[in-house]
Amino acid sequence: MTAPILLPLIAPLLAGALAGLALGTLFFRGLAATARLYVAGGIRRAVPLYLLRLAGATAAFTLAALWGGAEVLLAMLAGFQIARMLVVRRERRAEAEAP
Repeated sequence: MTAPILLPLIAPLLAGALAGLALGTLFFRGLAATARLYVAGGIRRAVPLYLLRLAGATAAFTLAALWGGAEVLLAMLAGFQIARMLVVRRERRAEAEAP
């Protein structure tokens, strides 16, 4: 197969993975912020952030499934999980460095 034939096959998967990476980064950084708010007693500010994260992730995955199909949805999920790994690693490192 040549590059012009592969591009239409790979481009949607790459776009889905990058979208999942971006969504996952926002989602899990928001989760960390929500957890910090809960610990600090700011439940009134944490609940809207929780609902925003839930609605955003649901909408993004639904759109990926409707417009891109199963392949794009799975690529997006892979990017989302990679973002989870990266954000958790970053948060642990920040927690270890904090006094």
